[in-house]
Amino acid sequence: MEASNDTVRVHLRGSYDFERLERAVRDLQPLLQLDYPARIHLDLGGLVFIGPTAIALLEAALRRLEDEGLLVSGGLIVEPTSRLTAQYLRRMDFFRGLASVGDVPESFERRKPVGFRPCQEFTGEDDYWVVARDLTDALAERCQMDTLAKAAIRVCLDELAENVVQHADSPLGGFAAAQGMPKRHRFEIGIVDLGVGIRRSLSKNPRYADIKDDVIAIETALRPRVTSTPERNSGIGLSVTKLLLRDNGGSLLVRSGTGLVVGGAEDRAESTAVGLTGTLVAVRARTDRPLDLRAVYRRLPVEDDDETVDDD
Repeated sequence: MEASNDTVRVHLRGSYDFERLERAVRDLQPLLQLDYPARIHLDLGGLVFIGPTAIALLEAALRRLEDEGLLVSGGLIVEPTSRLTAQYLRRMDFFRGLASVGDVPESFERRKPVGFRPCQEFTGEDDYWVVARDLTDALAERCQMDTLAKAAIRVCLDELAENVVQHADSPLGGFAAAQGMPKRHRFEIGIVDLGVGIRRSLSKNPRYADIKDDVIAIETALRPRVTSTPERNSGIGLSVTKLLLRDNGGSLLVRSGTGLVVGGAEDRAESTAVGLTGTLVAVRARTDRPLDLRAVYRRLPVEDDDETVDDD
């Protein structure tokens, strides 16, 4: 970050794919933490690739500044030098979501998205389920799944999106995007909000009010039937998604506060040096392996009066 008077400069270079989401969180800190009016100089000239989760995070950061009136006129966005990357940002509706940018010319013909979904915002009960349905359809366009699996994945994404609406306490809402990568046999879905984060959300439920560590909060949220609002949710979205991806060879990454937890084909939990206001959830599935939820549901623990944990 460089700040001079009221100008904040942010440079994004190289690739921000699933494996480099932590770098995206770190490099976007100047935008995520800014709390005073400033001109923004966002230099994307050296950007080679940015995945759907990183796009959702960047969009959320800039939209927050717009909504809170922190963008001073005279700011600048330098587009990627790579023509393909610049075109990709347009296809993912990155510029369309920013009122401060205005109309950006496009030199390509838009078609109905297949195997990807542009970045979109959802803010309440009327649209979170529409976004979840859209993300599910995008995944189904690239990944082998039967009707049962598709319905189950829809339930998972419904709950992930509803978590933003019900638990994030953010006036901005959430941002989501999806992108298939056929050559790598991967499909990524990103859902981001800049709300209170998982730990503060769980603390609304007295059972989890004493959790003081973000990693423990995320790991708790990944357990079946854990929620800050047990009167509303079943709390199986994150846990079922993790088990589904483990069978598929994919991964679920959850980032909130200073906590980072990865589940699925690999399991990893760590505290990070850089905090994230809100929650980032990235789902990455393999498209060369089927997604089958039936085995997952059979393995879910049965509720017990003494052991039941009130859902996520």
